Amino acid sequence: MRVAPLGVVFALAARVFAAEPVTVVEATGYGRTSLYQEVVDFLYQVQRTSEPVAITQLAVSAEGRMVPLVILSKERVRTPAELRATGKPAVLVMANIHAGEVEGKEACQILIREVASGRLASLLDNQVILLIPIFNTDGNDKLGHNRHDKGPDLAGVRYNGQSLDLNRDYTKLESPEVRGLVQLFSTWDPVLFIDMHTTNGSYHREPVTYTTCANANAPQALTDYMWRKLFPAAAARLKESGFDSVPYGEFVDGAHPEKGWINEAIEARYGTNYVGLRNRLAILDENYSYADFKTRVQASLAFIRAVLEFTNANAGEIAGLVRRADAQTATGYAAQPFVTDAKLERFGDVTVKGYEFTTQPLTPEENARYPWMGGVRVKPTDIGRDYTVPYLALATAKRTLALPAGYIVLPGQDDVVSNMRAHGIVVERLLEGCRVAAERWVIEKVEPATTLFQGHVLLSFPGHFEKSDADVPAGSVYVDMRQPLARLVPVLLEPASVDSLAAWGFLNRVIVRQWSNEPAPYPVLRVVVRPTVPLLVAEQE
Repeated sequence: MRVAPLGVVFALAARVFAAEPVTVVEATGYGRTSLYQEVVDFLYQVQRTSEPVAITQLAVSAEGRMVPLVILSKERVRTPAELRATGKPAVLVMANIHAGEVEGKEACQILIREVASGRLASLLDNQVILLIPIFNTDGNDKLGHNRHDKGPDLAGVRYNGQSLDLNRDYTKLESPEVRGLVQLFSTWDPVLFIDMHTTNGSYHREPVTYTTCANANAPQALTDYMWRKLFPAAAARLKESGFDSVPYGEFVDGAHPEKGWINEAIEARYGTNYVGLRNRLAILDENYSYADFKTRVQASLAFIRAVLEFTNANAGEIAGLVRRADAQTATGYAAQPFVTDAKLERFGDVTVKGYEFTTQPLTPEENARYPWMGGVRVKPTDIGRDYTVPYLALATAKRTLALPAGYIVLPGQDDVVSNMRAHGIVVERLLEGCRVAAERWVIEKVEPATTLFQGHVLLSFPGHFEKSDADVPAGSVYVDMRQPLARLVPVLLEPASVDSLAAWGFLNRVIVRQWSNEPAPYPVLRVVVRPTVPLLVAEQE
């Protein structure tokens, strides 16, 4: 039986006497993480004693659990309409998307109590804070030992109740959790999103790592703001709290750290990249799994607080920044080339507080199982060593594609249309048929991946564009690029996009028809002129 230190006992006794809720990690001296019902019970205990706290339902998981959304505001906001009435922007903090990565969940609960108690009430002066402390409710209580983490002894699993990694679901929207989250992006419209994780990559001494949207099609002004203003301020504030931090990544070669520090997660399927493509600020918070559990909880709490202090102090500037990004995307994004394939280049240099390392050759069996390890196992010594190395995190264009004025999705693609509407993309249905000058992708071959990924066989479609006039029937759907979410449209519709709906299998029945192995016409047209027939805007889902 683990006994809490005497100081923890006294602190908890004071809170109990004052009728303040105590989190599981505090009550156990950071001995274990909280179960789903314990999180929900804690949230309602806080709500009962605090005016600024409102709780609503984000989604219902595949196994029937409510995913709670906590709203913190001085005005006791409960709906998006009430948020708009305050004139304040919302910021969103989310934890536990991977339910084995638990310190964010614990930090969020403590933050909620500290704001609700009044001790951190000033964070609500200029903003409304939304928190999802336990996003993966189904995975949280499937407890097991995690060999990577330095505590707690037991934690949940990475996947949700559908065996899906929720941080790969942002374009296809197969999970109720991510569908609910994307609906929140449309209705509450948070100007900034913090996604809390744990990293078990390279060994280093900083407990907090961070990055922002890394997709090559993201608005540059938002990326610049994060790296030039928000991150330096938050890292400095975090340092004052006693915690080091470093931009997120891992060593290119663990055995040779001098080769560089790299972040390769640039696809739209990842949450922070997806949010960036919606013209909103995004932060990936990856806390270091080899630090002890108490340090991870306290450091991640200090980081969230540092970010929220910055957003509270700069709320007006941030709100103006994202509105300009919306306007610039709607009026000019189609004039930019769409990056279909990117490469990583040096973003600058970064100093990583690492160690001196030793290496051990892998056995043939280990080498076959872990080919990415380069034939050796890298282990840290007890000797610290700092490495100033290139930071390979700048996604630049390898291949690009000119964008059209809009796209026409031919009838019969209800899943595609429903998906776009769920993202909040404006689509319009043609009430009459017409003839248009169009460009269409001619598929030469359908190439399936050799392995399953997230329950799918990802597809690619080598081919070429052909221009011709096309007869478009009534009932087709027009997607105009003159809208704030235009950056998402080619991600979903272009056949060259690695996260397109076609790549995820949404068009399988059309692209390869029954009784034939020959590719059929791609059912999406690129057009340079908006159709002149009557169109009806479809309601958002």
